[in-house]
Amino acid sequence: MRKEKQNNGITLIALVITIIVLLILAGVTVMTLTGDNGLLGKTSEAKFITEIEQYNEELKLAITEDYTNSMGNRQNKFNVRRNSYNDENSFTNAMKTKIPSFNSKYANKLEIKEDKLNYIGDNEQEREWLAEVISVAGILKINYVYENGTQAATPYQQVIPDGSYEVESPKIDGYEPDHYIVSGKINGDTNVTVTYYPPSQGLEYELLDDGTYTVAGPSTYALETLVVPREYNSKAVTQISTSAFSNNERIKTLIVTDQIQKINSKSFEYCKNLVEANINSNRIESSCVFQYCGKLKTIELGKNTTFLGTECFRYCKNLENVFINSEELDLDASQFIACGKINIIISDDNKKYTIENQILYSKDFDKIYMCFPSKTGEIIISSSVKEICEKSFHSINGISKITIPKSIEKIGSTALRYISNVNTLYYNGTIQDWENINKGWSWKTPSSITQVICIDGTVDL
Repeated sequence: MRKEKQNNGITLIALVITIIVLLILAGVTVMTLTGDNGLLGKTSEAKFITEIEQYNEELKLAITEDYTNSMGNRQNKFNVRRNSYNDENSFTNAMKTKIPSFNSKYANKLEIKEDKLNYIGDNEQEREWLAEVISVAGILKINYVYENGTQAATPYQQVIPDGSYEVESPKIDGYEPDHYIVSGKINGDTNVTVTYYPPSQGLEYELLDDGTYTVAGPSTYALETLVVPREYNSKAVTQISTSAFSNNERIKTLIVTDQIQKINSKSFEYCKNLVEANINSNRIESSCVFQYCGKLKTIELGKNTTFLGTECFRYCKNLENVFINSEELDLDASQFIACGKINIIISDDNKKYTIENQILYSKDFDKIYMCFPSKTGEIIISSSVKEICEKSFHSINGISKITIPKSIEKIGSTALRYISNVNTLYYNGTIQDWENINKGWSWKTPSSITQVICIDGTVDL
């Protein structure tokens, strides 16, 4: 009797072990079939990549055919962008004109950008599969934090298929961000951090005639971050006084809200440790508001900024990145005298400006607004340009030669002011054409230019 029970016990143990082994094998089988590296996973990957490669080959054939039809004079690249279409069907139909086998299930995952198939989806597995097959649109992630590093708002994350981005930072009561607008061009996955600061304390104020306040200093302000408050004594703060913080040696970061209407002359001159400024005031006056800020590297001008005075950034020799978010702001070279490193940065969808070869043009390329102070060598102005605006080449001393097209109809009287290394202009028109341009206009402002060489002779100035 005891022996039979023992045998039954052994049988039960063996059954349990068998069940466990079967369950393990079943789990392994499921993993083998369904895991990322399983049979089904690898089948999905192979099918996905095969379809994309087929689309890519069809696109290449379409490009070749387009070259042939245009006899090698092809002007425009294919661009079938998802955000240009109202619905999935219209986008799919447009894609099919270049890629006949294109499937609508890829409408939110693929597009054509500059003749290249571009993955714009956010599936991490698919992005990884396609990294070596086609272009993969970068993901922008913006982290919003307080000074102590804790999270201030939900992070922003988005695929950026167009290559450029402009994101407005969220509003948080009692705090101001160091970037009201985060903008730029993306090259692969990009992480950006926006830091929120409380308004600065211990500032001096003066009451203005209109009942608002101006910040009067002190120039000895002792913190590294200056955040100009929106209110004082329950009244709006609308200005920063002349020379309010001049010669300050502590400020590294400056944040000016859109409540400020005007930053007056010399407010921050000789702030030798100022590195970055995010300015949303309506006006930044002339008379050297930021002159001789030797460490100033980055300036961001908000959408609210509509006026930038002459010489306001004079001798900011390390100023590199100037982000422009306003489409109403008039820019010229006189605002950045002796800023030999600057790079003006605008969004691709800016309706007023476009940039090419360190020259700021109107969107339609018929005006030159500004040549970057960092520009050197010879300049050959495009034949599309009709006007060279006032102060556009003001004090640009790295230029060695300027050639002007016959298309020019107007040159601002101060357009070439204080250029020291150019004595002769070259004009692709006749003397008579030149005289027609300059009726009622003369070179009375200081300039080293003494003559214009036309195609039929020379004009002395």
